[in-house]
Amino acid sequence: MNIAILCSAPISIDSLQRALKPYMPVTVCQNQDQLAQALPTAEILVAQNKGFHYHIVSAELLKTTRKLKLIQHHGVSYDATDAQAARALGITVAVTSGQNHTSVAETAFHIMMCCAKKVHETQRSIREGVMGRVLCTELAGKTLCVVGVGKIGQALARMAKGFGMKVIGVRRRAGGDDVSSSGIESVTTVDRLNDALAASDFVILAIPLNDETFNLIGDAQFRAMKPTAVLVNVSRGPNVDRDALVRAMAENRLAGFGADVYWKEPADPADPLLADPRVFITPHIGAESGEAIDRMSMAARENIDRYVKGEPLLNVVNR
Repeated sequence: MNIAILCSAPISIDSLQRALKPYMPVTVCQNQDQLAQALPTAEILVAQNKGFHYHIVSAELLKTTRKLKLIQHHGVSYDATDAQAARALGITVAVTSGQNHTSVAETAFHIMMCCAKKVHETQRSIREGVMGRVLCTELAGKTLCVVGVGKIGQALARMAKGFGMKVIGVRRRAGGDDVSSSGIESVTTVDRLNDALAASDFVILAIPLNDETFNLIGDAQFRAMKPTAVLVNVSRGPNVDRDALVRAMAENRLAGFGADVYWKEPADPADPLLADPRVFITPHIGAESGEAIDRMSMAARENIDRYVKGEPLLNVVNR
C-alpha cells in the first residue's frame, strides 16, 4: 500500500514514520511539487496543515489521483484539504480529534501571559540593565472571550478560571453542548460577536478556517474592542484581517496581539509587524508538545489500521 505524508515539520515527520513503521516505506512530501508527484499513486495521504496554504490539496490536484481513498489529517483541522471536493470523488477525509487540545490551550495561555506581562519590554529592560519602567497587566478579575468553545476553548476556560478570570464564549450557532462545566459563564453566537468583544479584556481565537471565518476579525471587530484589550490567535492567520490589525495597532486601538499562526508560514523575519513590542508570535508550536504529536500520530495510525481491516473510520469530516 502506498502512503504519502504531507508535512513540513521534521519533528512530526519523525513521529509519523515511527507510528507508520508497519507500512514503511512512506513517501514524504514537504512542498506542493512533491505532493503533486506523489498523489497520483498514493492510496492514503497523511496531511498536516502547518506551513501550507488553504486547500493545498485542491480539487484540481485531487482529480489527478487514481488510487487515493483516505486523507488522514494529523490534527483536528483539515483546512489544507478541499474536503468537499474529496467527498465528490469518493475520498474520505478524517482528523485526529481530541489529541492536541491541551497542548494548544497551554500555548494560547502562554501567549496571553506574555502579552499581559509585556515580555518584549521586560527582556529589553534586562538587556539594558534598567528596572521599573514596564507596567504589566493582571489576569485576575479580567474577562476572557474564547471564540470557539470546542475542546481547546473549554481547556482554556478551565485554565483561566484558575487565574480568577471571567470567561465568556462565542460559538457559530445557538444550541450545542453545555460547556458551563468548563467554567464558561455565558455563550453567545457569532452574530453577537462584537458585543462579546466589547465586554472582554482578552480575546482568544480557537476556530477553524473556512469560508465563514476568513477575516472574522476585521475593522468592525477592532473598533468594538477595548483599546486596552489583547487579541490572541491560535487558529489560522487568515482568521484575522491583517490590514485591519495593522490599522488598529497603528491607531493604538489594541494593546497587544499574540499568535501562534501567521498569514504565511514561516513568517518573514523582516515583517515590520514582528518588530512591534506589543506583538508576540510563536512559530506554530501549539500542537508541538512531544505528547500531542505522538498521540496524533498514533491516532492517524489507528485509522489507517481500520482502513486496512475494512473497519469504520473515526472522526470523518466529509461523510
